[in-house]
Amino acid sequence: MRYLSFLFLIFCFCFSASLSAQSEAVGEWKTMIPGQEEGSMIPLHVSIKDDNTYALDFGADGAVEIKGSYQSKGDQIVIQDVEGSDCTGKGIYTFEVNDAGMTMTRVSDECEGRGGPEGKMVFDRK
Repeated sequence: MRYLSFLFLIFCFCFSASLSAQSEAVGEWKTMIPGQEEGSMIPLHVSIKDDNTYALDFGADGAVEIKGSYQSKGDQIVIQDVEGSDCTGKGIYTFEVNDAGMTMTRVSDECEGRGGPEGKMVFDRK
């Protein structure tokens, strides 16, 4: 009986750890991105939901300009814009989340320019 209780506890721990790993990118994020004018920066708010969707608000004006979907596994996330974007190709990024924010680093992306010139996006918690 102790053995079964031990196995149950191990299962619960592993199951909850996998759930938190899958959803650690979920939340409200913010960053600054280059604007159209030389040297200008505009705010970008990103909302990542646990239903595997995301929304981008350029300019932080409350209007969602791009909607997309994502799948995450381990430290990798695959994103794909589904509404409001000229490119609906997939982007593969590694991501790391800590108390302060999230960093996404491009592995590959079918959409030119997404992820910036260095292929690295750093977000703070909103």
